[in-house]
Amino acid sequence: MTTPVTRLIRDQSAPPSYTAVRLTDTRTALTRGLAEYLAQLSVEGEGSGRDLWFRQVFETWPEPETQAQYPAAIVYAPDLGSYDSSKFTPMPNARNRLAGTNMYLLSHSEFVQDLRVEIWTTDLVSRREIVSGLEAAFNPVSWMYGFKLELPHYYNERAVFELKSMRYMDTEEDAMRRYRKAEFVLTASVPLVNVFEFPEAKPKFRLDEAGPDVVITGPNVVVDC
Repeated sequence: MTTPVTRLIRDQSAPPSYTAVRLTDTRTALTRGLAEYLAQLSVEGEGSGRDLWFRQVFETWPEPETQAQYPAAIVYAPDLGSYDSSKFTPMPNARNRLAGTNMYLLSHSEFVQDLRVEIWTTDLVSRREIVSGLEAAFNPVSWMYGFKLELPHYYNERAVFELKSMRYMDTEEDAMRRYRKAEFVLTASVPLVNVFEFPEAKPKFRLDEAGPDVVITGPNVVVDC
């Protein structure tokens, strides 16, 4: 069965819907999620009148024999990520329970990683228009800075991405080969999740002071006398 692709969260109040599907680690969850988001975008060029989209998006550096198509983008994480446990007190509750089971998704920490998005185009106009379109796509909602993506390949968890910096990357050699490149840096974070099982709780009652008219029924009642 094909795993659904990453989804942008547009509605602030939409509740999460967790699953038991885990195909990646946290770092790859972030790079794959951002790459899938980029692959869904198209930019309407104001100056050129063209609709631009990425013909290829990679979540890691491709093999040398890969035939490149432009515009293209590569998402990668060259630096160390970190685990931040300062905001997490894991507790089982109805929101993180896997439907129909006694399994819960609990997070003891958050994984934080800077991601680089390198853009490859073959002319100045398309580079400018793609960069402009990405500046909007990296801030697509009014209720937060950055954006949230739902990651079906990592428990359907939600990751947060915040734009950090951008630059054009021009060299004489690239200009001679008709490469026009740009780079974005985004700070991304996603909960580090584990699955735990908790037996279903059963109610307990004390009957020390119960009167003679009290009747208790039900198969799941545990009586302390």
